[in-house]
Amino acid sequence: MSQLESIELNDGEVVVARGTRAITWWVRKGESWINARGWPGAKVEQLAAGPGTVWQCRLELELPLGTVLMRVESHPVALARKDPFDYLERETRRARRKVTRTYFKVGRRGALLAEQARGRSE
Repeated sequence: MSQLESIELNDGEVVVARGTRAITWWVRKGESWINARGWPGAKVEQLAAGPGTVWQCRLELELPLGTVLMRVESHPVALARKDPFDYLERETRRARRKVTRTYFKVGRRGALLAEQARGRSE
């Protein structure tokens, strides 16, 4: 069995202009991704939600050295109206969202090392 490293992550959701910004963490296991909250042995601590915070958690995981993690951040896209009457042509109930995925590898002493961007299949 490979060496286990202890890491600490924070995920949550906060209120921003036009919606919320959410950050979640995923752990690579074989060919699939598992939400870090559901990782075996994960310690999940719900943190106090201050002003503008919907929810926030601290996650403590023990992962093998070299494990790949994915940080997913989702936030509303800025409004781009061209005409003051655009809203009459089509109804928009929700702001469009931009999703950014950032990859890391577990290093020694629990350090998260940035990885190259991966393709859709990964």
